[in-house]
Amino acid sequence: MRFLVVSKSTSPFPPDMALGMMDAMLGWVERYESSGRMEQSWAFAGTQGGGGILNVESTEELDEIMAQFPFAPFSQIDVYPLADLRHSIEKNREFVASMMAAMAAH
Repeated sequence: MRFLVVSKSTSPFPPDMALGMMDAMLGWVERYESSGRMEQSWAFAGTQGGGGILNVESTEELDEIMAQFPFAPFSQIDVYPLADLRHSIEKNREFVASMMAAMAAH
């Protein structure tokens, strides 16, 4: 299961925590990139935030990873499940076609 995780800062963390927080964040990203569960990670240029794509076995595994996210207390975090585009379009086409056939039958 793949998820897009987007994080944006909602409040600054205390300056005396800044370096430790950044080190913790790098460690978190490196841990999940090296395990293969984080496919990509990035920062948003010019703002305090970023995102990544997590590939996990379950929502519980996602929850476990996000519970360890160092910036969580200072961030708004949005999580979006990802689906294959071609599969999604094909299923939507099938649904629309069946609705059109049902409407034509009436």
